[in-house]
Formats: sequence, structure tokens, C-alpha cells
Amino acid sequence: MTPPAARLHRLGGSGPDLLFVHGFGADRLSWAANAPQLTDAATVWTLDLPGHGSAPDPVGDGSAQALADAVARALPDLSGPAVIVGHSLGGTVALHLAAAVPQVVRHLVLIAPAGLGPALDHDFLTAFPVLETPDQAQALLERLVERKRLIAPAMVAHVLAGLQKPSRRAALATVAQALMTLPAPALPDLPIDLIWGAADRINPPPVALPATALVLPDTGHMPQVEAASKVNAVIRAALVAVS
Repeated sequence: MTPPAARLHRLGGSGPDLLFVHGFGADRLSWAANAPQLTDAATVWTLDLPGHGSAPDPVGDGSAQALADAVARALPDLSGPAVIVGHSLGGTVALHLAAAVPQVVRHLVLIAPAGLGPALDHDFLTAFPVLETPDQAQALLERLVERKRLIAPAMVAHVLAGLQKPSRRAALATVAQALMTLPAPALPDLPIDLIWGAADRINPPPVALPATALVLPDTGHMPQVEAASKVNAVIRAALVAVS
């Protein structure tokens, strides 16, 4: 089954379109420290990928290409080519989107994009869809960050609530399996900013990163949360470049 279109949400603002694409098991709320801070510089959009957040559960084969196609079907609402910020799964989805429909992308900001690191943490991907208890979820989610206090009880409750939706666990398991066999995506011929946490245990940074990449010390797999101001500064610079 072809996944339905991603569920797009307009936060507000004006100027160039800025679209945030979340990571595996997350949703549009994972950009709470970023997207609202940029409505003064852009028309800001977030989305829920199929099988995540408020989106329907069908994910097709769960591949990055299938999810990128679902994003492409949601993009007619945008006024023009966008600056796209993608985290982890969202990063590789953004790369597949840029390869398939380059006319919708002006600039990519990729945060620990899946497929470009040496290896994804398969144990994390396997464990996430079958989480049952707050203690299990707390322990697993703490692997995402260096500062464990960032994994608040409200985040744990939100993750567990999302897993209770009909067929959600099966959808996430399908996406997880596709991620575990993900080939390295091609880099399109357009401006790209790379951001990585030096202490990322879920998707460690590659040994050879471009000199222009921003590698953040004492930061895990979620730089957009752990170092939000630095990530936001990179996004602002991308918006200036396309304005």
C-alpha cells in the first residue's frame, strides 16, 4: 500500500518556506526548540511522517523513498522551494526528496542524517516499537542524549501514548527494518549544511566529514534539543542565503 501524504502543519511566519522533517519515532513536536523561534525569518512548516504523530499509520515498505514520496504529496501547500531541515530518518527522507523532486528544495540542513553515518543502532530501532513501560522508555530515550535530564516524564508519556494508536507499532517496526538495510543516500547538487553530535550513539558521525560540517561536542543524537541555539543559527544562515 502506498503511504498517504505526510500530515503538514503551518506554524506561521512569512518569507521563504522552511520545512522541518522529524526522526524515527518522533513527530512534529520534536522541533519545539527550533521551529517557533524562526517564524520571524520564514514561513515555518512541520509535518508528521506516515506512522508518526497525527499521520495515518500505513507506511508502505517503510523505506526512505516511500516516506519521501509521502512528503512530496503534501508539498503543494507550500508557496515555493523550501529550506528543509531533517533529523536522522528525516535527514535521509529529505535527501530522497531532493533527488526525486529537486524543484521543491532550495537548501538542506541535515542533522545526523541516517545513511551517512557508519552504522545505525539496530538495538534502538528494534526496541522502540515494542516499548511498554515508562522505565523501558526512559532508559531507551536517554540513549539519544548526553544530558539525561532532557528526557522528561512528559516526553516519555508522549512516546508511550503514540505507541498505543492502532497499527502504530507495526508501522514503526516496518520503518525500523527499512532503516537497518538503508543504503547510503546520494548527495544532491544543492547547498547542504551538516550538523552532528560528537557523542551520538544512535548514528555516530562518520570519520570523514566535510570541513564545513558543524560537529558539536558533548552532544548526542538530538542536537536540535541539546544545542538548539547553535542549530537555529545554522538554519537562520541558510534562510539568509536563499532570501
